[in-house]
Amino acid sequence: MDLALAILGIVVGLAALVVGFVGCLLPVLPGPPIAFLALLGLQVTGVHDFGLVALVVLGGLAVLVAVLDNLVPVWGVKRIGGSKAGIAGGAGGVVVGLVASLFVFPPFGIVCIILGPLVGAVLGELVAGSTAEKAFTSGAGTLLGFLCGAVAKTALTSVIAGYFLWGAVHVFWST
Repeated sequence: MDLALAILGIVVGLAALVVGFVGCLLPVLPGPPIAFLALLGLQVTGVHDFGLVALVVLGGLAVLVAVLDNLVPVWGVKRIGGSKAGIAGGAGGVVVGLVASLFVFPPFGIVCIILGPLVGAVLGELVAGSTAEKAFTSGAGTLLGFLCGAVAKTALTSVIAGYFLWGAVHVFWST
């Protein structure tokens, strides 16, 4: 195996992992599928052979988590009684939160990303004529859905990162 190719695969893989972890909090980036690309990079460059079963399972879980991350929050808001206006407000809040996070002092940017969907869902419900109680319930459901999705994506991305690091370190042990 070519050491330069191995180092390139590791560096590109580390970049994919960083973007993947960022994607666990930013709804516009599919974190686990991007992190999974790090494993594929090591596999394709011949740095490490993870085995077909591990790649299929982790790749399938990455896709599943990405799909569920888009469906479960909508289902959750509907389940607790939120309306289409609350769902639309939450989606708008995601966009506003992301944009606001770019202009706020970085440590507080994450607050904008987290609170954007909550505030958006509450405003959407209030504009649609819902009571304040229903609006805040819908907002809380949106926030809970976001947090559950972030935890699931972070957990899977951490597992993928562990496999990646094991494979990357293994190349230097075997040379």
